[in-house]
Amino acid sequence: MIADRPDRETFRPAVKLTAAILLLVLFVVLAEVLLRFAPLLDAKPTWVRKDAAGSGFYTKEELRRDLPRYTERQGGDCIEIRAGMNWDPRFGFASKKLNKDCAKKLFSSHKTSVVLLGGSAMDNAEAPNYLTSLNTYAFGSDPSYASLNLAESGARHSNMLSRFLHEVVELHPTYVVFLDGFNEFNSIRYGGEPEDDFYWTAGVKDRVTSPFLFLRDRLVESSSLLTLLAVKTGFINSARMVRSNIDPRRIEQAAEYYVKTRAYTEAICKAYAIKCVFIIQPIALLEKTPSESTRQASQAHLQSFPADLEVYRVGYDYIFSKAGDKVRDATHIFEGKDDIYLDVVHFHKGGSKLIGEYIRSTLE
Repeated sequence: MIADRPDRETFRPAVKLTAAILLLVLFVVLAEVLLRFAPLLDAKPTWVRKDAAGSGFYTKEELRRDLPRYTERQGGDCIEIRAGMNWDPRFGFASKKLNKDCAKKLFSSHKTSVVLLGGSAMDNAEAPNYLTSLNTYAFGSDPSYASLNLAESGARHSNMLSRFLHEVVELHPTYVVFLDGFNEFNSIRYGGEPEDDFYWTAGVKDRVTSPFLFLRDRLVESSSLLTLLAVKTGFINSARMVRSNIDPRRIEQAAEYYVKTRAYTEAICKAYAIKCVFIIQPIALLEKTPSESTRQASQAHLQSFPADLEVYRVGYDYIFSKAGDKVRDATHIFEGKDDIYLDVVHFHKGGSKLIGEYIRSTLE
């Protein structure tokens, strides 16, 4: 008689569960690594963002980091630049802390005083020092001018209106110049409300009202795999993720909010006898005859922000249709010029020079 074959070895459920968990962890780790390094395996990009030092556009003197960002006449003694997330309850993100007494003394000692307000393009933090700053290109050659740049990254006009009310009006400047446009649509690009600003939409709101959602979004943002799953499934609707489709009605609502708040600002300017200038800023996406570098920058941008071409076409068209005679159109002052843009909205010293000269021309 042939002996029975021994039973095949079996594993306990706990062993099977442990093996399954290890396989899952291995899969997640491998997927995360592949997703993080996949962009490096693609063909070399046609557009490479150039910082000041690597651009070749600046002299050694212009690259010196030991020189101040602002001169004394540009409020260098009156503005404290703070690192990190600093939040003002009235106007939002605030990297600049103003000494009002210092500013009043500065303005009183000069014939003409100017305050610059806007988002990161006006903030012009890309300039290594004062030598290639907007302030210098606009007013550096005229000692009768004193200026303060109180623009903030991510700020839209409503943020700057609040700063204007709480910090600028009492300084009694001769001019206030607003450079607006790009940030008016930042909230809806991330799924927020048309009247909210970027920082509120992308984190502050959840940090205040829904801290667990804020932590969830931070976790998703830290993982390429979780980000991919969130984008593809739509299961996680994070406020820190760009939307690929935006309702045109929301674009117009955001533009209308700018039109409304700009009108409020103008009324306050007239009430306090301040000469206010409103400029709609250039964006590489909207150039009609872009240079090759501008075209490449736009193409690279649209890979990450596919809805932006429609957002800014629709949004800017609405602003000009409703407030065209109340704003200055600077959207094409870079038209066809090369080596201007750092990305689609920020610029190297060539762009700073053109914007600075344009600002000065609006005051004459």
